[in-house]
Amino acid sequence: MATVFWDREEIIHLDWLPEKTTINSDYYVDELKELRQASKRERRGKLTRVVLLQHDNARPHVSSKTMTATDDLGYECLPHAPYSPDLASRDYWLFGEMKRVLRGKKFEDFKRLEYEII
Repeated sequence: MATVFWDREEIIHLDWLPEKTTINSDYYVDELKELRQASKRERRGKLTRVVLLQHDNARPHVSSKTMTATDDLGYECLPHAPYSPDLASRDYWLFGEMKRVLRGKKFEDFKRLEYEII
């Protein structure tokens, strides 16, 4: 499984979840810290004091540990309505772009797939 963060321009941070691992608050907070560093690298000069973050309301995203970390990292979380069809359109861009990159290709192993997407 991939965790993907992007803005209106492109993917900023992509992480592959290790096999037999689940996303919990600790893992997600680490991802948010990595996102902050990636944003500084990729968006040099464009990073403002507050970064708007929109994620769904899955437990790791709304835990008290995550909410504290988002505040500490300077993120402002936008509200997310459960099962909102209006928000699904953002997925179409991501999956369409991934399909474009991967169309017609076969991979011998996961590492080669990971390399191709990054």
